[in-house]
Amino acid sequence: MSTHSPLAAKPKLYIFECNSETYLNCMEKGLFGSNRNWPLEVKKGDYCLLHHMEAGTLLGLWQAASDGGRNLDARAWKGKFPYQVKIVQASAKIDAVSKNFMEEFQADATVGRFDNVVDEELALRIITTMQRASS
Repeated sequence: MSTHSPLAAKPKLYIFECNSETYLNCMEKGLFGSNRNWPLEVKKGDYCLLHHMEAGTLLGLWQAASDGGRNLDARAWKGKFPYQVKIVQASAKIDAVSKNFMEEFQADATVGRFDNVVDEELALRIITTMQRASS
């Protein structure tokens, strides 16, 4: 029997994006999506954050309930974001990521967007911190 914690393996953490128009769809459908194909890399059990571009906040924490795929819900967002992953809440509450972590992300300052895949070491620190804070 293994005595390793669930985070013993290096976790994967992905950042999806939303705005006020798409946020409610994400929450109601338990689904994150993109118009680029990088969500196909997401595997069931990986972790996800959601960057609300208009509010300027990075929210979390969710866990992938499915592998990433194409058109898991073809009607979601009227087909604008076909690369999708089903998600479930992975912390007791959804909260903004600490500003301390925000400074460590690789972001495109011109558009305020983040790289969609987070470095493994930073991912582990964020996941652990968010799970502790919400318990």
